[in-house]
Amino acid sequence: MLEQAVLNQIMTDLYSTAFIKTLTREAIKYREAHREDPAKDLRIETKEIETRIAKMMELGAQMENPAPALREVDTLERRRSILVEEVMRLEKEYMAASLLDCITETHVQKFLVGIAENMDETDREAMKDFITPLVERITLDPASHECQINYRIGLDLRNKVASPR
Repeated sequence: MLEQAVLNQIMTDLYSTAFIKTLTREAIKYREAHREDPAKDLRIETKEIETRIAKMMELGAQMENPAPALREVDTLERRRSILVEEVMRLEKEYMAASLLDCITETHVQKFLVGIAENMDETDREAMKDFITPLVERITLDPASHECQINYRIGLDLRNKVASPR
C-alpha cells in the first residue's frame, strides 16, 4: 500500500506545476553557480607537469644512470594522468551544465512528462529499476505519516530536489 502511495506521489510530482517551477529554478541556480570553467587551473597544472616531464627526460638522457630521473617522470606521469581524467570529467560536467543556459519550464515539463510516460509503460518489476536512479531517498515520519521523496533528476549535476509533500 505504501509502495503504491509513493508511486502515485511520484507521478503527481512529475506533472506538478510547482515541481516543474522548483526544478527549473534549481537548474538555473546551478548553472549560475557554474559559469566559470572548472578545469582551467587543472589544465595549467597539467601543462606545468608536462614541461617538467620533458625536462626530466632531457636530463635523464644526459645522465650516466637515468633511473632517478625516470622514477620522477613516472611519478609525474601518474599525476598528469589523474589530472587529465579530472579535466575530462569536469569538462563533461561543464558541458552538461551549459545545456541549462536556455532551460525553461516548458523544457522541464516535457522532460518530466517523458519520465512519467515511461513509468506508465513500465511493468511493476522494471518500475523498481526505473525509479532507483530517479529517487534518492524516501523518508516516512511515523508520527505524522508524512512522506518526503528526495529526487535525483536528469544530469548528475549534484543538485537534488525534494517533493513538497
